[in-house]
Amino acid sequence: MLKCNDYRRIESGMMDPITAAPVIASIANALAPDSDSNTELRTSLLKKVLGPPADAYGLHLGQKVEMWSQSRQTKKVLELAAQKVDSTKAGRVPPRVAAAILESSQYTDDEFVAEYLSGVLASARTPEGLDDRGVSWTALVNRLSSDSLKIHYIIYSIMRREMRGVEIEVMADWCRKHIVVRYIDLLPILDLGEPQEAMRRCLDALYSLQREGLIEALTHGSASHLTGHPYGQYVLPDLGDMIIMSTTIQGVQLFLQGHGYGDVWANGIADPERGFEVAGTIEQGLSEVPGMWLESLPMK
Repeated sequence: MLKCNDYRRIESGMMDPITAAPVIASIANALAPDSDSNTELRTSLLKKVLGPPADAYGLHLGQKVEMWSQSRQTKKVLELAAQKVDSTKAGRVPPRVAAAILESSQYTDDEFVAEYLSGVLASARTPEGLDDRGVSWTALVNRLSSDSLKIHYIIYSIMRREMRGVEIEVMADWCRKHIVVRYIDLLPILDLGEPQEAMRRCLDALYSLQREGLIEALTHGSASHLTGHPYGQYVLPDLGDMIIMSTTIQGVQLFLQGHGYGDVWANGIADPERGFEVAGTIEQGLSEVPGMWLESLPMK
């Protein structure tokens, strides 16, 4: 079993690489104890994502290794993060960020939460390994339900489609625009249960996003209900209830963080060269939910 003194000795440089090697291998073995090939894979995975000195600070966090040892959730987050990092470039993740994300990853079976955590982990990998903004982004992801994260992804995927390839001068101007989404398009893909329950869960998730500053100006209802400014001056789709909200810079940044693009400003959402797909068994249709700018609708 790993000793705390071992962690300190490696971190301080008192343990030479030859002595440290078996101890380093033990963390990988804890993450994948089922075979030698998996041990090598996990060692490679840790180094690819966390970067040097991943072994040293991984051991410093060794008191948590026992919890991670049986955690398929942690392995999943690492595997997703490995797909989002550019392993051809040197980099490392600050210990605070790695600890926060790997700790959080143990407690989720939801692939969408894992997707966002893995993106924050990948975003935290920088050449100097000193950018610990991922700590606050991890805390934000932890405060959001999987419903909220799915709806966040849908909203900003709509924004991405509408802005893709556009040359952005003032990003804040784009965030002031309003996105219109119909319940009839949104609820089936979310699969939140019976209609009444689905509506409650959807609204709860939306208000959580607004509370966290990830959307603004949230309203919902039918075309006949939405008569105030600015909605009343547009011809709204007369197909049942709808949701209207504006986006925020913070919301765009979370979208970028969740895909491993934490190193770019918010206008990166419009970059046609960037991919914003999700992995695993996540419903791919989430990125294709219909939506539109309110400002693109005909005026009355």
